[in-house]
Amino acid sequence: MNEKKSKNNKKDLLKGIRIRTLSFWIVASTILVSVLIIFGIRSVMDQYHELVNMTNEYIHSQNNVMNMSLGSQYLTEQTRLYVISKDSAYADAYFTEAEVTKRRDNALQEMADLLEGNDDTSLNLLADALKLSNELMDVEIHAMKLAALSVNADLTTLSPRIQDYPLSEQELQLSPQGKADAAYQLVFGPAYGQMQQKIENQLLSVTESVISVCSQRQESSKAAMNHVLNHQLFYTLLVVLLVILAYVMIAILILKPIRVYIHCIENNDALQITGAYEFKYLAITYNNIYEMAAAQQNMLRQKAENDALTGLLNRAAFEQMKIRLCEISQPFALLLIDIDVFKSINDTYGHEMGDKALIRAANLLKESFRSTDHVFRIGGDEFAVVMMPIQPSSQNIISEKIDKINYTLQNPTEDFPKYSISVGITFSSKGYHDELFRQADKALYQTKENGRCGYTFYTP
Repeated sequence: MNEKKSKNNKKDLLKGIRIRTLSFWIVASTILVSVLIIFGIRSVMDQYHELVNMTNEYIHSQNNVMNMSLGSQYLTEQTRLYVISKDSAYADAYFTEAEVTKRRDNALQEMADLLEGNDDTSLNLLADALKLSNELMDVEIHAMKLAALSVNADLTTLSPRIQDYPLSEQELQLSPQGKADAAYQLVFGPAYGQMQQKIENQLLSVTESVISVCSQRQESSKAAMNHVLNHQLFYTLLVVLLVILAYVMIAILILKPIRVYIHCIENNDALQITGAYEFKYLAITYNNIYEMAAAQQNMLRQKAENDALTGLLNRAAFEQMKIRLCEISQPFALLLIDIDVFKSINDTYGHEMGDKALIRAANLLKESFRSTDHVFRIGGDEFAVVMMPIQPSSQNIISEKIDKINYTLQNPTEDFPKYSISVGITFSSKGYHDELFRQADKALYQTKENGRCGYTFYTP
């Protein structure tokens, strides 16, 4: 009943947040927020590039407007110069602009691409402007053909479009001056100016629409970027809050218990059970060890239960320890140890060497096990060790200790004979009981049956 009550009290004391759980959530939250920040940074970069693209598109649209105007003016200028001077260089420059450079056509096409799907009305106006522009070019080529014929110019030196342009019979029968006057009228007359004005008006409307579309896209991109930046600000604040929360939790669950424990240790008191789960578990374990150490010291002070030869705890101390272990539910291991063929050492080398062998084995046992473990000499060449706290999963720790001891005994550095120990080991999670000793003794017997110089862990 008392044991069950003790376990329930221990469970109640151990309630609390685990450092591992806290660390997991802090790390998970940090990773999540970091991913959001990275995603936000990526979005900011995308929106920035989008804004840059919109700005470039806006600038490009302005350049297109300028190119349309310059290209159109240049074509008109070259046509008129050719009509006046009849110099073929102007005709060549005209067709270089019209067929190679194509500033006006390229600008119109890029504006059409921008308007497609955004403004159908402006797109139709642009198509009409392009149609009128082609008609205007037809007038200009017509004028250059008449001007060339007016001076009997070699048509083969001019563009094929001039050569192939058809003239009416009436135009062909005109005198050279008549042809020159007709050419002049085509590019300087009111009809040509009206056509140019109509094209410019349509292009002006289209230009305003293109600039409006670019401005709207630019504003939309700016709004999206502001939205993303606000998210980034929120994520940054979230990181700051996580850092503050982590610091507060560390201060409460880790730093405060450490300060309390230091104070308790300095005053040689039992630890206060506070803080995270791990610290509470540490405090309970420490307090159990503290209580056992205090009890052990009291026992040693009262009865001086030490073996005179080896300095180890003697059989009486072992019996007291068994009683003490009956009241403790802490997991421990019991090791029973025999020195192999000890009688032959006495018979061969004498009792003095036998005593030295016992002392050497005792010293190796004390050196190999922890200060919290208890090493006993319970008979002539028989020893026992109580290891606590320890779980059955720690068998390899015990194995390494025994192997190391046997290696040392089997490889003496002085005049000692070679000898070894055999060990039987059993574990308990519910305190000491008489069956425990029999289990360890059975395991020891199995070790001897297997050739000595080793160990056996008891298995049911």
